[in-house]
Amino acid sequence: MKRYVVAAVVVALAIPAMAQEGPIRDRGMEAVARFLQLTPAQVDQWKGLLDTQEAALAPLREQLRAVEEQLAALLRTDNPDPAAVGNLILQGKALREQMGQVHRAYLEGFEAMLTEEQAQRLATIRRAERLEPLFPAFRLFGLLPPVSQGPR
Repeated sequence: MKRYVVAAVVVALAIPAMAQEGPIRDRGMEAVARFLQLTPAQVDQWKGLLDTQEAALAPLREQLRAVEEQLAALLRTDNPDPAAVGNLILQGKALREQMGQVHRAYLEGFEAMLTEEQAQRLATIRRAERLEPLFPAFRLFGLLPPVSQGPR
């Protein structure tokens, strides 16, 4: 279990930098697949889930951008109509909720494809992620080793 926690912390710290498109994202996917010990079939299924999520999120993002632009333009006027402002705020809220539902469906699909051991590994990462903000304080008092300054 201790080995899982150490590996979970390493992966949790590396993922934000890997979330971009291209080779960095590919390395991130490889790190996740390796840590969770995903099979090639599971990796393909995961990629399908990501594609489905992106296809659902893209139009919602565009709609949200348009609503936010309309709201910003309205708020720049001398006397914005409160009803119109409220309507745009509610539209933005509804779009964000839809985006959250899409993401939850992605997470449910991802979690459903995992074995029990893989699900435990994912839970370990999630626990480590909650602890990550504490690391600097523990380093400050020498309770964790300093971060390596070598090449990443």
